Amino acid sequence: MLVTTSGRFPIVSNGQHPLRAAVEEWRGRVTPTPEAAWQDTKLRAVQAETQAELLAAQDEAGTDILDPGYVPVYDEWFQMARAVPNLEVAAPLRYLDTNTYYHHWVLDRVPKRKGESPIVSAYRHAASLTDAPIKPTLFGAYTIWAYADRQGTGDTPEAFAALVDMWAADVAALAAAGAKYVQIEESVVLRPKHRVGFPLVAQAAERMASAAPDTTVVVHLACGAIGDLLEPFLEIPGLGGLGLDFTDAYRAPNLAALMEWRGDAILQAGIADARNIRVETEAELHENLDAITAIVPAERCWAAPSTTLLHLPRHAAFEKLATLARAAHSFNGKGA
Repeated sequence: MLVTTSGRFPIVSNGQHPLRAAVEEWRGRVTPTPEAAWQDTKLRAVQAETQAELLAAQDEAGTDILDPGYVPVYDEWFQMARAVPNLEVAAPLRYLDTNTYYHHWVLDRVPKRKGESPIVSAYRHAASLTDAPIKPTLFGAYTIWAYADRQGTGDTPEAFAALVDMWAADVAALAAAGAKYVQIEESVVLRPKHRVGFPLVAQAAERMASAAPDTTVVVHLACGAIGDLLEPFLEIPGLGGLGLDFTDAYRAPNLAALMEWRGDAILQAGIADARNIRVETEAELHENLDAITAIVPAERCWAAPSTTLLHLPRHAAFEKLATLARAAHSFNGKGA
C-alpha cells in the first residue's frame, strides 16, 4: 500500500532551525508582507534548502508520495495572499481546535489573481530534487472564505467564484508543472456550523478537478466525522480522492460511513494520529487497515497521517511516518 503525507512538517529541533533564524532576521529588516517574503531572495533560498532537507527526511522514512517540503513564512494563508494584489492579511486566528494560528484574509472586494501562489514554484523546486511523486497541499477556497473577514462585494457569490477560479488556476499550473496529485485541505466543512458550506466545497472541488483532468485532486477532511456528507462528496464530478480520519474518536463513525463508499476514488486513510505524540505500533496500524480494506479495496487506499504532522515534535513526526510506512508496505490484508 502506498504511503503519503497529509500536509507539512515541523522543522525545529531543540528550538532551532536555519529557516526560523532567517525569518527572524527578515522580520528585523523589512515590513513583513506576503510580497516582501516572495521578493526576498535570501529568505527564499533558505526555504529552498529546507525543502531539500524535508524531502530527504520523507524519503528516508519510506514515503511513496511526498509533500513538497515547502515551509511558508508565518503560515500558508499569509504566503498565499501574495497571489492577490492589495489584499490585506489580518491578525492570526486559531485554526480549528489546534494550536496553530493563520493570518486570515480581509475580502472587501472581488479578488483578482495577479499570479500563481508560492506553492507552485515550491512544487517546481521540489520536483527538480527528486524523481518521487509529489503531492502539494493547498488550503481550500472554502476554508479561506470561512475564516475571512468578508465585507461589501467581498461577501458575494461572485467573490467566492473568483477565489475558486484562483485555486483552479493554481491546480492547472501545478498539473502543467508535472503534478499528478494535489491535496485540498477543507477539514473545516466537517465542523457543525460549516457543514452547510458543503455546496461551496463541492463547487470548488469540481472546478479544480476540471482544470486539471489528468491530476488526482484529493479533498482531505481531518479531525471530524464525515457522516452523511460521504455520498455527496463521492458524487462530485472529477473528484480523485477523499482523505478521512480513522484515529481516536473518528474511527468508528468514519468506518460506519464508509459502508456507503462506491466508485473509483482514492481513499487517503488517516491512520497515524498526527495529534498524539505516541507512535502507533505496526500491529495497531494493520488492525485499522484491516477494518478499512474490508470495505474499500486495498488497491484504492493510501495510508497517511490523520492530518498535517506540523503539530508534533520533529522527532515524533518522522518516527510516526516511518512506522506508518513499514506497516503499510508490509500490510497483506490479514493484519500481519
